[in-house]
Amino acid sequence: MALPDLPLRCLTSAEAHTTTDVVSGRNTIIDFWTTRCTRCPDALDKLDKLAQDPQYNEIKFISICCDQLDGAREIIEKDNDPRWSHIAHYFMAPNDKETAKKVLGFKSVPFYVVLDKTGNIVQKGGASKVDFDNVPGILVIEEDKENSKPDQIAGAPEEQVFMLEDLDF
Repeated sequence: MALPDLPLRCLTSAEAHTTTDVVSGRNTIIDFWTTRCTRCPDALDKLDKLAQDPQYNEIKFISICCDQLDGAREIIEKDNDPRWSHIAHYFMAPNDKETAKKVLGFKSVPFYVVLDKTGNIVQKGGASKVDFDNVPGILVIEEDKENSKPDQIAGAPEEQVFMLEDLDF
């Protein structure tokens, strides 16, 4: 199954894009989120940490806010200090969000879509459904077992229990 080609707006440049052109030719993890989701910022914190992990150097990380353009910008650019700088941020209009929900089958956020280099969906769902340790393009890095420390990054953000139908947007 391929990602539907839907219009997006880049939150940093305001340029128009489509979902397929922002993921073209790259293994990608997309996080769909909303400004009204109280747990989504924590999930984006965890995703940004994954994006900084050398194992994920070959993977593109994208967030798509699907409710409020200005609200998303305010959250991302909080106190003029951009948050989640290792993630590319986009906005999807509410009518396009409805199409994405139908095609991808999501009802809660965050909702993750993992794509391979050809744009095919290899995983999708909430955090408990996506295996972030089994994403196409992860680099295998040998550890120095004597000097290694416990992993500071949980494999996946905690499951989000935030239903989109509960939101008035």
